Amino acid sequence: MDSILLGIIAGAALAFLNFLASGFYSSKVVARAQMTSVALALIGFIARLTMIAVIFYGLTRVKWIHFQTSLITFAIFFTLCTLWKAARMYREAKPVRQQTEM
Repeated sequence: MDSILLGIIAGAALAFLNFLASGFYSSKVVARAQMTSVALALIGFIARLTMIAVIFYGLTRVKWIHFQTSLITFAIFFTLCTLWKAARMYREAKPVRQQTEM
């Protein structure tokens, strides 16, 4: 396989896994610890960011994966996932207006 294609696959997979972990962790934190949920969410964000940094640092050592492509793909794919989730939540939260009869 081409190193650029492997970089795209690695970046997209890491973005998708980070997106799923973010949603899973934040839903568990809000459901269990309402008083400290902001602090725990911030700690979880820093932990996920550190893990992603360590993984990308490890990818710099792998010669058969194009590092820059994986970084760009990660940023684009994670942004698209976040925009999709925001649009979905906006649609679900939008109040339905009922027409009144005159």
